[in-house]
Order: sequence, then structure tokens, then C-alpha cells
Amino acid sequence: MEIGEILNEYILRLDCTAKALADAAGVSEIQISRWRKGTRHPSQESLPRLAAGIARLSGGTCAGEDVLRALRSASPERGRERSEVGSRLDQLLSVMKIRTSDAARVLNFDPSYLSRIRAGKRNPANTEPIIEGVSRYVARRCVSHTERLAAAELMGVNAETLSDGASYAAMLAAWLRGGSVAPAIRGADVSAFLKALDSFDPNEYLRAIRIADAAPQAADTPQARCVTGLKQMMACELDFLRATARADSMEPLLIYTDMPLTELAKDPDYPKQWMQAVSDVLKKGLQIVMVHNVDRPLEEMMLGLEVHIPMYMTGRITPYYLRDSNSGPFRHLLEVSGAAALSGEAISGHHAEGRYTLCFDPADLHYYRRRASALMEKAAPLMEVYTAVRAGELEQFLKSEALQGHEPAALDMPAFRNITVRVCHDRWAVVSKERAPRIDFVIRHPKLVDAIERFAAPLVDE
Repeated sequence: MEIGEILNEYILRLDCTAKALADAAGVSEIQISRWRKGTRHPSQESLPRLAAGIARLSGGTCAGEDVLRALRSASPERGRERSEVGSRLDQLLSVMKIRTSDAARVLNFDPSYLSRIRAGKRNPANTEPIIEGVSRYVARRCVSHTERLAAAELMGVNAETLSDGASYAAMLAAWLRGGSVAPAIRGADVSAFLKALDSFDPNEYLRAIRIADAAPQAADTPQARCVTGLKQMMACELDFLRATARADSMEPLLIYTDMPLTELAKDPDYPKQWMQAVSDVLKKGLQIVMVHNVDRPLEEMMLGLEVHIPMYMTGRITPYYLRDSNSGPFRHLLEVSGAAALSGEAISGHHAEGRYTLCFDPADLHYYRRRASALMEKAAPLMEVYTAVRAGELEQFLKSEALQGHEPAALDMPAFRNITVRVCHDRWAVVSKERAPRIDFVIRHPKLVDAIERFAAPLVDE
């Protein structure tokens, strides 16, 4: 008997809900759901908690030792070798959105048999035909820029190394064999974001930038120019922000880029200079429209969110993402305000050779404002930020979702003292900062929701 069947039997016998069992065992409802379905398996360390929870709910009719013995007898830990290939196969097909029936047809396998391998219920003696067949199939089928990025993130490699079909298939095969760590959703990336949110005090930030102060002191007037290279681009961006902060215009500021953030973060001075320049814009009272590119590795996406936390928590940022951001080999930068515009382009992997233009001419600004408007037509809200004054709106949203049957599950986050996380599977996540002061983020993008959910409830609980 499988662990899922055992759990279902106990839930039926005790006439309890999955939520009641989750609470009694000290785990999340999502974990219980996955264990019951057989898509995930509890670790050996989780089994005693499960057994104790079942015994507690039984009121003494079920002995904890007997329950633990039954759970351990069904544990898949003994199939560790299978688990590696089966787990990675499951991750690959899920991330690349390949149906089990399609993969089974290519491999000439029975779909139910392949499904059991994915779920960890079968351990084929020879996995090479599966590894080779799936690798070649994925390398032939999943060739769009977005799909290659997804495969690269899964394997922890640069997407540009997958440009050749033979290399693509070979790297997939090596990864399926366990040749590298599988960082499908790296907990460290999400952890850094949540830790920054947990410890950040927006009151201190607002005091630091002295929002009530006068506008920043005048400096040398920025010059319009066209430049090449990252250093020159960073100088142009700082001049763009400074010009925006000093100008009379109160038009909102739009910022979009799909260029790599990690390269900019390596500069020891630039992040601080950029934050100070943005602080000058906030002092002026401007609203900022931040259009994120989520068609990038999770590490970069979470880094961008982490950097922008101070601005989000001022309530002066409106975050969006592009619904279709597949730009192929090209990378772009567009920043537009009522006083200046900065535009840039580069070939992926050659950002140091990119070309960037800073302009102030009214005719140029009119053109770039039209581009910004066209960009916003393709954008969707990345998340909603609810400060204390919008608490009623958040409550209405949650009630509306509940009426449609979309109830969130609270995730266990013992590492964080000041935040709670609720996830409505495949729909949204609510990350709430409890104090200093209260603020809630309703995150909607599937990639972010999945990252948060996986961070809180990993594939195998440690």
C-alpha cells in the first residue's frame, strides 16, 4: 500500500479533513494533498510527525507506533536510485509542459507505466532508454527562447549553451542521470527575497530618504548622448533619474529592462547610487511604473524583487510584467519620464557592446512616451501592494475568491518572524508583513507563485 492510500484510509476512518491532519501534524495542507495524491513523498523525518498527528486525532484508538510502522513500510526512501531519475523526469516534463502520453508515445511506453515512474511507484532496471529518448525529444520539441530559458534554469546552466541541438540533448541526458544539482526552483533565491521582506522597516527607509525634504540640490546638467558599454549605460541611467527628479514635470516614471541584473549588481557602488537617485524621485512625489521581465532565470527575477522591496513598501510603485516577453536574442532597456528618456539595445550575451541613448528633446520624448504606452498595453499586474489604508480592499478580494472556492493554505514559515504566507494553488500567493507597519503583497504571476509554494513545501521535506 502506498503512503497516499494509507493517509486516505486514516482520514476516512477518523472522519477528519486534510486541514485537520495538517494542523495536527504541523505541516501544510498543500503537503498533505501532495502526499495523498502520490505526487510527493514525505521524508523519513516527517513520518513521526504524521504518525503523532494521526494518533492525536484518533483520541487514542490508533497507537502512534503502529501508525509510524505502517507509514515507514510504504516509504519510497528505499528507492533512492529510482527516485533521482524519476524525480528529475517529473520535473523536466512538468517544466517543459509535456504530457505523459506524448512522452510515452515517443518512448513506445505504456503511458500509465511512465506515469508511475514519474510518481516514484516504479523503478526500471535500465533507465538509459528513457533518459536518451526524453532528452532527444525535448531538444527537438522545446526550442523556443522561453523553453530554452526554462530548461537552462532547471539544469542551472546558461541558456546560450543550449543553442545547439546536440549539446541541448547531451546536457539534458547528463542532468537526468544526476550529473548536476537540480535547482528547478532554488530555495535560496526565494529565501533572500523573504528574508529581506521579513527584516525591512519601511519607516526607517522613509526617514532615511527624508521624503518631506525639499528637492535634491542642483548638480551639473545631464547631457544628451549615445554611448556603448555597461559603465556608460549606468552613468546614463543615473543622469536620467537625476534629471527626472529635478524637472518640473510630475508625469509618472516608467522603467523596463530585460537585460541581466546580476551584472549590474556586481558593481560595488552602482546599486547604492541607483537607490539614492530613485529616492530623489520619490522625494518629489512621482509614481513609478515598474515593468518587470519574468522571462529570465529565477535568481535574477528574485534579485530584482529584493532590490525593489524598499520602493514597493512606500506605496509609490506599481509593478507589472509583460504577458509575452519573448525577445529572442535581443535585449532592451526603456525608461521614460516627463523630462527624459533612456533607451538601449543589445544582443543577449553581449551587453557590454550594447548601445544606449539618453535624450531630453521634446520630439524624442514624444516618441518614447508613445513606445511606453504601447508597452503598457502588453503588460499585466505582477502583484498588488496593500498598505494599511487598503486593508478593506484586500479583505474583499479574499472573500470574493473564497466564494469561488479558492481558499488559500497557510504555509509553515518558522524561519521568519515577521511574515506569513498563504498560497492558493496555481492562482496567487499572499505574502504579509505583520509589523512595522502591516503590508500585504498579492502575487499573481505563476512563476513567482510556484517559487514561493515550492520554497515552503519542497519536493521532499527535509
